[in-house]
Amino acid sequence: MRRILGVVLLLALAALPLMAAKNSHTYMLTSDVKVGDVQLPQGQCNVTWTDESGSQAKLTIKTADKKTVTIPVHVVKNDENNFGVETNVVNGVSYLKEFHTPTTRFVVDNTANVGK
Repeated sequence: MRRILGVVLLLALAALPLMAAKNSHTYMLTSDVKVGDVQLPQGQCNVTWTDESGSQAKLTIKTADKKTVTIPVHVVKNDENNFGVETNVVNGVSYLKEFHTPTTRFVVDNTANVGK
């Protein structure tokens, strides 16, 4: 009985990173972008998100230089079947607009307060 319990516990612990990876993805920012008042540098970033509550979620963005930003986003279901980043240029400044997953678009509200 202990051996079975041990195997079940080992399998459950091994599955935890896989479940956490379900709500994360690595994206490439092709240029420096702003999110609210925070400047994110060009390069690779890891994005994780909370499970949606209705049409709202929170994204946590971690950049290669260890900067971490948590932002509220609006969640829109889609069927684009790709990952990507959209930006918007206003007066020469690039702002983060959306992150895409194969089934979801996370739309950033650049006027919202951004947690640093």
